[in-house]
Amino acid sequence: MRVALLTTTQHGHLNPYIPVVNALQNAGSDVTLLLLSADGGALDERRREALGKAQADVIGKVEMAPWSGDPAKIGPMLRSSPVADQTADALRAAAPDFVLVDSLPVTAAAMVGAQASGVPYGMIWANLGGVCPREHRRGRWSYDEQVGDYLTGHGVLWSTRTHSARSPILNLMPTIPALVGDDAVTDDGVRLVGLPGAAGPRGDEVAFSGLDRIDPDRPVVYVSFGTIFYRRPDLLRTVITGAAATGAQVIAAVGDLAEELALPDEVITAPYVPQREVLERADVFVTHGGYNSVAESIRAATPMLVIPLAVDQPIQAYFVDRAGFGTALEPAGVTERAVAGAVTDLLDPARDYRARLRAARPECGDSAARTAELVIGTVETLRREGEQ
Repeated sequence: MRVALLTTTQHGHLNPYIPVVNALQNAGSDVTLLLLSADGGALDERRREALGKAQADVIGKVEMAPWSGDPAKIGPMLRSSPVADQTADALRAAAPDFVLVDSLPVTAAAMVGAQASGVPYGMIWANLGGVCPREHRRGRWSYDEQVGDYLTGHGVLWSTRTHSARSPILNLMPTIPALVGDDAVTDDGVRLVGLPGAAGPRGDEVAFSGLDRIDPDRPVVYVSFGTIFYRRPDLLRTVITGAAATGAQVIAAVGDLAEELALPDEVITAPYVPQREVLERADVFVTHGGYNSVAESIRAATPMLVIPLAVDQPIQAYFVDRAGFGTALEPAGVTERAVAGAVTDLLDPARDYRARLRAARPECGDSAARTAELVIGTVETLRREGEQ
């Protein structure tokens, strides 16, 4: 059985999908990872090693900047993008039995290419946009309308209830009922497969001695705005200072901003940290709301303060708050006092944040293994139907 998985080179997409590639291989499939280089990103050697025998090919490139610019330019950009043809050509050359497409606006042209290739395809998400009711993504509507018009014009299904694409065959959402609850739109063929972030190598593991400096008598607050959206030194400094004002020990992933931030020595900083390991030690996680960060925090039962900065992050902030797994602050409302107040609240055992998170743990599962199981079952069903 030959399976392709199409995504971007961003950490937030490689982190959940490298385990999917490996789960498919462990189940006996030959796998090809088709990548769109996002803002010039590349697949480094450690990532390639984590993929085992899977082939990885960069088939085109996409840029993130237009998705924060004038929404009216999105439609023309998609229509002129070479990614649709590049994707169709790559799929015809690879000739997989099935392709799983990472569904997000920046990969819309690739969805059109999958549709044009004639290869059966499914959708999978690396955020909660695919099940989020449209009323909770109003800030993205103008972009969504452009994407929807483009996709439906090329025969790709579009959910007006969530403003997201759909496959006619298989739609997989890596999440759990405890997070999305009854608000999730799943009655149009979307299946929940558990949370990403289970144990296993992804090729992003790093050594981090900062854990040895933790004061065991103080709560630990971990701060990270991810690998794309962290470059907001004033906001990051305010958040870290506010968290430290509670008396907590602060660990912060700051990219290349350490010198510019000029933080006190007791704040433990690193360009990049082993997040799953740090979250197991943290009492609170201050995050931008990237979905992998949210999922890993739930697995660690670490309450979150979500400060959504862009794109899908307000959606995750909504669901985290709805589930009682944390709270949220809009970036415009971030002050040292507001952060200190939110962190103090999250540290209060009487508020039951950690208890709710621990209660959700049995649902977490292994989204990669479940995804592989459903993809393989779908291909087998398609083969049987083709033989009839």
